[in-house]
Amino acid sequence: MRVFKYLFFALLFLVIAFYVYGFFFLEDKVQISRTITIDRPASKVYKAVNSMHHFNKWSPWAQLDPDAKYEFTGPEFGVGSKMSWQGNEEVGSGRQTIIESVADEMVKAELYFDGQGDDPSWATYRIKANGDQSEISWVFDADFNGDILGRYFGMMMDSMLGPQYETGLNNLKNLVEAQPVYDFSGFSIENVESQHVLYVSTSGNTNEDMSIVIRDAYAKITAFMGANGVDFGGQPMAITRSWENSVWEFDAAIPVNIDSIEGETGGIQLGQTYAGKAVKYIQKGPYDQGEASYALMDAYIEESELQRSGNPWEVYANDPATVPESEILTLIYQPIK
Repeated sequence: MRVFKYLFFALLFLVIAFYVYGFFFLEDKVQISRTITIDRPASKVYKAVNSMHHFNKWSPWAQLDPDAKYEFTGPEFGVGSKMSWQGNEEVGSGRQTIIESVADEMVKAELYFDGQGDDPSWATYRIKANGDQSEISWVFDADFNGDILGRYFGMMMDSMLGPQYETGLNNLKNLVEAQPVYDFSGFSIENVESQHVLYVSTSGNTNEDMSIVIRDAYAKITAFMGANGVDFGGQPMAITRSWENSVWEFDAAIPVNIDSIEGETGGIQLGQTYAGKAVKYIQKGPYDQGEASYALMDAYIEESELQRSGNPWEVYANDPATVPESEILTLIYQPIK
């Protein structure tokens, strides 16, 4: 009996020591942090981490359970973007939601892990711009709110979570550095005013010589203007109606300072152009680089997280007959919301 008594008090002493040490010497709050440098501007890194919908593109846990189930809700980017998951023992189950986002600087997400109480943890991505490079720190914060067992668990978290964060940051680095680098110096966002235009609707196959189609359309309009004493109110333009299967359907238009036309027009119509916010791109050089310019426009709109709001148009800002080919200016506009 005396042996059992000693064992009882010894065990009691260990339990008391366990809780006393945990209460007085272990921290309630734990932080784990890992940092990496990415050879891309802060804007690209920010976009990659500012979405729970795309988290699995670089997540260190995405490949640990191919059968895990994911649900994505809220906006694709920014505050409210949310991911919920159910997986195996390595992945676990839970949810995380972006609760704070500062462009090119910081994204903070709130995490809840199933089976670990109602208190959240937080994952923060802190981005420091350094020219064409960026330093990103992935920081995990937990508050055990006096839970002694949680405090002991916190002692092991750096060794458990740190390597995963290192893997994730390396995945992020590979993902972002694999993306192309664009020159967006020719882009701006402007508020454009509406103009009255005389126009004809036409189309042509972009795999063939479109110059004849465009020339004939403008010749028809200018002949009408000359016959009716209508003056130019701006540079010629082409307003896209559709572009599918290499067929460009568009309105060849010339701005004018009239608000009505009468009599027989021969298919020429009077209309008004778009008014509002638009992305503007200045294309300098030959017209045949248009396809590349529109691809660059697509990249700019995607990276800037803009939404289109109508058909694009082009303004032919100078006369190719009076300037070298390298100096031809085409202003490309895309309406946005």
